[in-house]
Amino acid sequence: MKKNLLLLYLMLALSIPTFAQADKPSMMVIPDIAWFVRNNYVTEHNNNGKVQRIPNYTKAFEENSDVKEAIATLGELFQQRGFELTSLEETLSSQDQEDALEIGMAADGYGDETNMGVADQILNQYKPDIKLTVDWQTSEIGFQKALRVTVRALDSYTNKQIGNLTNTTPPMARGAFLADMIKQSVSAGFDNLTNNMMTYFQGLQSKGREIRMAVRVTANSSVTLFDQVGDDRLNMVLQKWVRQHSKNGTGNTAGSPSRARMNFQNIRIPLTDQYGQKMTAYEWATNEGLEAYLKSLGVSARVDENGIGSITVRIGAN
Repeated sequence: MKKNLLLLYLMLALSIPTFAQADKPSMMVIPDIAWFVRNNYVTEHNNNGKVQRIPNYTKAFEENSDVKEAIATLGELFQQRGFELTSLEETLSSQDQEDALEIGMAADGYGDETNMGVADQILNQYKPDIKLTVDWQTSEIGFQKALRVTVRALDSYTNKQIGNLTNTTPPMARGAFLADMIKQSVSAGFDNLTNNMMTYFQGLQSKGREIRMAVRVTANSSVTLFDQVGDDRLNMVLQKWVRQHSKNGTGNTAGSPSRARMNFQNIRIPLTDQYGQKMTAYEWATNEGLEAYLKSLGVSARVDENGIGSITVRIGAN
């Protein structure tokens, strides 16, 4: 009996550090778009009549010391909890100068045309599991000041919100450091935020990562989605392929497909490829051979990358 109890105690003792060292999601801290707009670090771009505000990351880091302090402070708090953090500033000034320059040029409105926004380009390069956006704003109260901080945890692949916290510090001295005020502001809801992130990430590990896939038929395509390809219509061929190559047969169409377009949502893919490397939606489609499969059926197609978790299959494109 004593031997059995001793064995039980040993098993419990060994299990505790294993749980404590469980895998944690990787993340990147990025200033919220509201901060860029409020501080005039945006470039406006007309996209088919819609004005888009593109954050100018490089200029913000060069001119505003607060952005460095805010991101570093929040990042340090997560690192202390064992989370893997990719530095946004180091990304922009990494040794890979060519990629960093392209990101910076895109932020300034130059460089090659791309379907991806600046943030998507950064995320696509480092593939963090979670994107943390932070917004902060100081208000003066007599001879004191208070800081309101909002932190949102988003799935980098789908932009779905995982958790958030918004808090305002009590009035503090005007000379208080931004780092101290941020720590004070986020302290109340920090445990709840990290717990939500861990719960979400554990769900990804078991269910797979969620991505989206759009299908569009080009004007010069010889087939539509309703045309027969082999034994099925092309739209059914695509549905079967998605379910055969996704994790646990996931992936359903959003709305009714037409001859020229259809959309897939809730496609789940493994977190990593066969080599243990994180995958984007584009890498998943490439690794699984979607283009080659369609071309083997006589259907010309090209997979375009929209972002870290989104692709468009263009039927009729080369």
